[in-house]
Amino acid sequence: MAIIVELPRLTDTMEEGVIAQWHIAEGDKVKRGQVIADIETDKATMEFESFDAGYVLKLVASEGDTLGLGAPIAVLGKKDEDVGDLLTALANRAAGGAEAEAQEPAKEDAATSTESAVPVEAEATPAAPAEAPAAQTLDNGRIPASPLARRLAREAGLELSQIEGSGPHGRIIKADVDRAVAEGVKPKSADTPKVATASSEVDEHGRPYATHEDTTVKLSQMRKTIVKRMGQSKREAPHIYLTMPIRMDEAAAARKQLNAALAEQGVKVSFNDFIIKAAAKALRVHPRVNAHYTPDGIIEYGNAHVGMAVALDDGLVVPVVRYADQKTLKAIASETRSLGTRARDRKLAPAEMSGSTFTVTNLGMFGIEEFMAVVNPGEGGILAVGAIKDEVVVEDGQMVIRKMMRVTLCSDHRVFDGADNAKFLVTLKGLLEQPMGLFV
Repeated sequence: MAIIVELPRLTDTMEEGVIAQWHIAEGDKVKRGQVIADIETDKATMEFESFDAGYVLKLVASEGDTLGLGAPIAVLGKKDEDVGDLLTALANRAAGGAEAEAQEPAKEDAATSTESAVPVEAEATPAAPAEAPAAQTLDNGRIPASPLARRLAREAGLELSQIEGSGPHGRIIKADVDRAVAEGVKPKSADTPKVATASSEVDEHGRPYATHEDTTVKLSQMRKTIVKRMGQSKREAPHIYLTMPIRMDEAAAARKQLNAALAEQGVKVSFNDFIIKAAAKALRVHPRVNAHYTPDGIIEYGNAHVGMAVALDDGLVVPVVRYADQKTLKAIASETRSLGTRARDRKLAPAEMSGSTFTVTNLGMFGIEEFMAVVNPGEGGILAVGAIKDEVVVEDGQMVIRKMMRVTLCSDHRVFDGADNAKFLVTLKGLLEQPMGLFV
């Protein structure tokens, strides 16, 4: 009997997914546990292992399709088994669902139906110049390419329509992107710049303003989840923000000595590693900050699992440093570097992005001095970290130059109050201004 393979829930927050790449074709024999597809979720592109065995009788979904949980994506069964009636039933079910969705009145989540009207990547791409090879497209207009090839092409400023695919069925793979870059294929923006038109409005000299077209960027699964979760947090959680300056001279000196001692081991400790360690130790002193609101009561977490926000091209992810209060700075440095690299390569496992009890987000590397962040659902607070800068401060009536950093504790006021925030920040400040406390 034929088996319908449905889109599974691959992360705890996943509500829909995109078929990023098929690893099977119709007619192939599939074993139980075999990787059959790469699925783009709200957090990463993940491998999907088949729960069943059989021959691939039909690939119901195409690469690039965005599907809800439980949507049929393939049919497995005995070799040459007739599944015509089953496919007709699936087509009728899909058509009925689309008709019902079209008739449903607009609600709060009407943005989803609006997104479906946004052209997919290949449809929004102008025709490739004559010297560029024509890329094959799927029935839905999306150019087949591996997730890695898409990322590399985007980083190189190339459109997939400029690259000739050498993979199965004309799929673009990493080698194709590398070849295009080596051959000097120019970025699309250089070949086909957008042409401005003259506006009907003029300046004081009678010259028309240049009018440029708007660009619609299709929401990724990650961006959709960020929109939902951050909106939920701001709607439901009354936020409170407290900012404190911290003198980082001693931390800078300790970091320099520590990195000199670890140089031969290839480990380099960052200021962010110091902050993660200090935050974790402060959470142990102030368990109310390491907490989460529920209608049944406030849950004070028993462990300090600190999330570190990592920015990506289309959003951010929060890999977790588990038991951060119990780990050495060397261990935290090695772990954060590994987590950060794999986060940017979209290779994190779901378990590495879940279970955080508190988050640290740092924009200091961009020169941001202080800012306010949004608390992640499931946590009670997030620490927003600014840049370390030389400033003139007054000490004992004398003006001196110190390395100063400002941090803002952004918290859910339902979980703890301003005094709790202040006490946590005082402890954090003490640990960073006298960093020997981080080594005991």
